[in-house]
Amino acid sequence: MPFSRLLSLLLFASLLAGCAQFQQVPSASGEAEQETLPEVEMAQGADARARAQALRPRIERHAQENELPIALANAVIRIESNFNPRVVHAGNYGLMQIKLATARAVGFGGSAADLLDPETNLHYGLKYLGSLYQQSQGDLCITIMKYQSGHRALRMSASNRAYCRRVKGLMTLSG
Repeated sequence: MPFSRLLSLLLFASLLAGCAQFQQVPSASGEAEQETLPEVEMAQGADARARAQALRPRIERHAQENELPIALANAVIRIESNFNPRVVHAGNYGLMQIKLATARAVGFGGSAADLLDPETNLHYGLKYLGSLYQQSQGDLCITIMKYQSGHRALRMSASNRAYCRRVKGLMTLSG
């Protein structure tokens, strides 16, 4: 088995075995029960799980506003930033790792530093992802290809296929 495949399997297994965050919810009888929060479960590390938990209502709201599956939004955020709103890499900012030019294309008028605000980043990042999802008529891999490579992308690369597999795996974890 090639090393890269073994490493991928180990990473996926660690995702499956990761510590799930639980929330106490009342049952019909009024007693507390444990409920797994899938988007929290997919975050790696205690800090990431805490961030995912705190961001949950915002992610759900923005995903719903943009007619986007919540599991897709969570998977992209997990891959792009592991729920860390302060990540900056190669001209990409925040939770969604959105470029300033891309944010501007969907109506953003602030500075790059403003994209590190979780609410702002989720608003414009999920607006963009939602528009790609609608354009691709709900085709997950086409949506991911365009999110990763730009809205004009037409051909699926090996990197796009790998990203799509990761998204699908994380979405499966979230049920």
